[in-house]
Amino acid sequence: MKKLGIILDSFSGLSKAQAQELEFGFLPLQVEIDGKIYQDGIDDNLEILTKIQDAKSILTSSPKLELIQSTIAEFASQYENVIYLGISSKLSSTLSHAANLALEHDNVYVVDNHFVGTQLVNAALYALRLSNNGMSVGEILQKLNKLNNESTTYLVPKTMEYLIKGGRISGVKKFILTKLSVLPVLEFSADGSVGSIGLKRTLAGAIAKATEKVMSFNENEQMEYHLIKGIDQQVNQLIDKTASEYGLVFADSKTTPAAIAIHTGPEAFAFSTMPKLELK
Repeated sequence: MKKLGIILDSFSGLSKAQAQELEFGFLPLQVEIDGKIYQDGIDDNLEILTKIQDAKSILTSSPKLELIQSTIAEFASQYENVIYLGISSKLSSTLSHAANLALEHDNVYVVDNHFVGTQLVNAALYALRLSNNGMSVGEILQKLNKLNNESTTYLVPKTMEYLIKGGRISGVKKFILTKLSVLPVLEFSADGSVGSIGLKRTLAGAIAKATEKVMSFNENEQMEYHLIKGIDQQVNQLIDKTASEYGLVFADSKTTPAAIAIHTGPEAFAFSTMPKLELK
């Protein structure tokens, strides 16, 4: 029996095929666009992002409960211990469903976190390396919690439309942001919540603000940066220009997963940072 199994969901930015290549379990979040359901990480991502732009009705939901249950059961039978790393409990009920189903097994651990994209993948690979080096699952969970606290993500939407539709912004804040035509720079905090750290009148100003914030974590040059970008080429070119001006170099770049784009818009982007890790 293998020592440690890892289950991720599509918030990682991986496709099902990519996850399977890494021998990870994979749970696709579901996206409903104008009444049709798509499987994030299985159906074509660029096609889904394009459809989101023109959609009248868009929703997200957890993976099918039967799939969560069967995936957890399969991994619990094949590995001494299993860790599920997925979307934050503040953003989705998926983690709650997984935690309840994990109670059926004494070797499955569901880790709440605020990782996104490559952060999730690196955290998973890091956990595997620690396990292969003989670390106990309890110690690995402590290391993952520390890593979560040392990582952060800043997100900028091109428009407020999707955040308002998704209920992420309401009341007075909704009124102010729509009337003043400003863009928030959002921080995905360690506790899984999302909050504004500043308002900018232009997209260029918002990109510069996000760049400055994410680079402020790297005083000792022990951090690395990751980019999650949308499908708006004008926005992506402005990101490249600003990153070049600031000397911001990304370790990798991913296209926004559909489950994120539903709430932020397919043009939104995110800068994330986390400690450099030895993954092999």
